[in-house]
Amino acid sequence: MRQFTKIGTLGILSFAHFVVDFYSLFLPIFIPILVLQLGISYFSASLLISSATLIGAIFQSPVGYWADRHRKRVAFIAVGFLFYALGATIFGLSKGFGLLLLSSLFLGFAGATYHPQSANLIIKNFSRKGQALGIHGAGGQLGRFISPILIAYLISRLQWRLTAVIVAIPAIIAALLCWLALEEPLERGEKGFGKTITKPILVLILVLGLRTATFTGIIFFLPSFFMERTSSMNVAGLLTGIMLGAGLIAQPLGGIMGDKMSKIKIVLLSMVGISILLFLFYLILMPMMQQTILNYGALVVFLVAVGFCIFITFPIGLALSAELASGERVGSAVGAVFGGEMIISALTVPALGYIIDTYGFRTGFAFLGMLAGAGVIVTGLYYIGSKRNNLKNVKRL
Repeated sequence: MRQFTKIGTLGILSFAHFVVDFYSLFLPIFIPILVLQLGISYFSASLLISSATLIGAIFQSPVGYWADRHRKRVAFIAVGFLFYALGATIFGLSKGFGLLLLSSLFLGFAGATYHPQSANLIIKNFSRKGQALGIHGAGGQLGRFISPILIAYLISRLQWRLTAVIVAIPAIIAALLCWLALEEPLERGEKGFGKTITKPILVLILVLGLRTATFTGIIFFLPSFFMERTSSMNVAGLLTGIMLGAGLIAQPLGGIMGDKMSKIKIVLLSMVGISILLFLFYLILMPMMQQTILNYGALVVFLVAVGFCIFITFPIGLALSAELASGERVGSAVGAVFGGEMIISALTVPALGYIIDTYGFRTGFAFLGMLAGAGVIVTGLYYIGSKRNNLKNVKRL
């Protein structure tokens, strides 16, 4: 593929990733509104999030396998964006939990159609895979950064239902752009879906699953915590956006670092950082936020630091998944890892919602700190095991 075409493909996929990750925060930003105006509990809100997550988890790997096997990678990316638009529109029209749940299922399926296919397109076209995935990740991160700020602003100016319908427009644009401009690779995936799930893939799912569960808990309930503390949707959106903005630097840096040093070591160090930061948040910042005047300086430092630690691992996770794929099964492997992460996350989010309903936000964030600590232990064991395997391979040579 010509260099211009490669750059064009990466640019289109980075924009598409912008839209995908913009929608990844759709439900969390609306949770405070649903709690206040529809009277649902945080546990019920967590069920909406878990439903979307589980649907995405179930379909990630099968969609990746089918798209590889039948050369429908671009088609699935485009169709996924139409599901985003449909889910957002249904959300805006909903008046009860039933339609909200249907909307969540559409949004969840949409999320299953993108990452395995986009990672496959990038892996096949670039030798510096980590760097390309980092640039692609920065596009997604920009979507995450803008999403809470823009949606919160629109909700403050318009009705929340109208806001939901309006934000369906970027998905329609992305669907048309991807369908018309992306080129389907000639390679056809190999038969044998079961061969995708290997022992290294299962271990990686557990490692990245604990990271994702921690991240999901933070990103889904932090806006509600800020909304409760500041009574301002705009301030809650801005503070959340600050944390997400750190990923604009962290994701490209993580991709570059992953090409030059141990990827799993980077994941381990990031999990250590997240654990320390969450316990500092629990012990110091949350008590400070009970005061009349918020210490925004300390809060911004915390948000930037935790955002950096989380997002530096995102391109590394994709690269590790692709490296562990056997044969022409990149889409299936990436889908399996993404799906496994999402299942672990979906199992923990309702528990977190119940804890927040019953014991409050402070206990909920303590639970997240324990999840991150478990992630440190599992990732540390994985890192030690990988070093031993590398030593054995060197001795054999």
